[in-house]
Amino acid sequence: MHPDNLRENEEPRGILARLRDRIWPSDDASEYDEEPVPEPRRRAALRLDTARGVRVSVRLSAAVFNDARVVADGLKVGQQQVVNLDRATPDMAERILDFLSGVTYALDGTVEKVGEKVYLFAPANVHVEVDSGDAR
Repeated sequence: MHPDNLRENEEPRGILARLRDRIWPSDDASEYDEEPVPEPRRRAALRLDTARGVRVSVRLSAAVFNDARVVADGLKVGQQQVVNLDRATPDMAERILDFLSGVTYALDGTVEKVGEKVYLFAPANVHVEVDSGDAR
């Protein structure tokens, strides 16, 4: 470096220092400055409107066989179904229960009686816990 090219208060530098500056130029920061800290990665935000919700369909009065088909279609798309067979005749209630039990079995689901003539049909992706209500 020529003495005319020296900055104010700068001493002549050796060849290694000049070579280092050419390979890794500095932005006039001190040699002892801290290295920049990388910014932490941000996780993708979970949007509530895109999160998949659980859907439960409640059939208050399944009285005809067509109601059983609607329930079966809901099971096939992964929805839980609560069916009240109170208004069905005993023969129709038995037919509906047999049909929906077969559909649920074919889908590896579960059937739980949750009340008098009220049943929960759940597909395989739903875990059903039954509390017997016995206090110990």
